[in-house]
Amino acid sequence: MAMIKCSECGKDISDKAAVCIGCGAPIASVIADSTSIYAGQKVGDLNGDGKIDFEDFKIALSRSKQYAADKIEATVKLGKQKLQSAKEKDTAAVVELAKSFETAAPVEQTASQINRSKFQSALASTIDVRFAEIMASKKETEAYLTYIDAQILTAKVRGIFKNVLNVTPPQAEAACLLSEAVLAPSMQEKQKLIKASVGVSGGAAGIGVVIGAIGSALGWGAPALMGAVTFFKGATIAGPIGWGVAGLSLAAIAGYFASTSNNQTDTERFLRVLKSSTARAVDAIWEQYETELSNTVTQAASSDAAGTK
Repeated sequence: MAMIKCSECGKDISDKAAVCIGCGAPIASVIADSTSIYAGQKVGDLNGDGKIDFEDFKIALSRSKQYAADKIEATVKLGKQKLQSAKEKDTAAVVELAKSFETAAPVEQTASQINRSKFQSALASTIDVRFAEIMASKKETEAYLTYIDAQILTAKVRGIFKNVLNVTPPQAEAACLLSEAVLAPSMQEKQKLIKASVGVSGGAAGIGVVIGAIGSALGWGAPALMGAVTFFKGATIAGPIGWGVAGLSLAAIAGYFASTSNNQTDTERFLRVLKSSTARAVDAIWEQYETELSNTVTQAASSDAAGTK
């Protein structure tokens, strides 16, 4: 028998031992050439006396298991540390990225773009205020918009444009009519409103973005949206002949505006359509009416400033 040093802890142990009596680490040389005790072959003992002792084996086995468990625990701990380190690095990177955004020069908007955004925001706020007024007068069991309520709201929108421009641009009128179609009480009424919207928007630039906003607000799929835009553009040019453009009929378009069985849901759909489509209408007419609409924003700002003094 010879004495060797444990490769893990350095303790002197028998070269016949299966594991180190100090730390429980398995001895590589013994593992390499030893076989199972159940085959009747020799397994090194813990005491180094050359005797095969089952108690020694049990102790060795226990220590080997503990050694393995310790190794696993250490590995898991190291993995967690590395993972935590990676998270900390990611967090630090995000913080640095955020700082770069803070120090980066903001995208500059022109005075025209700023005024357009302000007008659109004011328009949406006006719709919200009028909506709140209507809802305040209703019973709890009737907390939704009716077709008459929809017409009151669209009349408010038309009034804003008429007060500023002395006319409701066709894009805004089409947006109002198609918004009303969402809450129209029958398919026949929906078709009537859609036909009227085609008439007022005939040849109007930007009608496509208005229809696109409506389609997005109502959740139309891409094919339906493309078909509707094609339909409106074709109908505005070709009149009654255009009703069948791209294989779509007036009834099919009206079907896109079909109501649900939930009054609150239909109310939300109407508000989304009205606000998004009128905002896009402003985009479409801004170049033509920028001076008048910008003056409205400026006057409103001056009025607010005067009111705070």
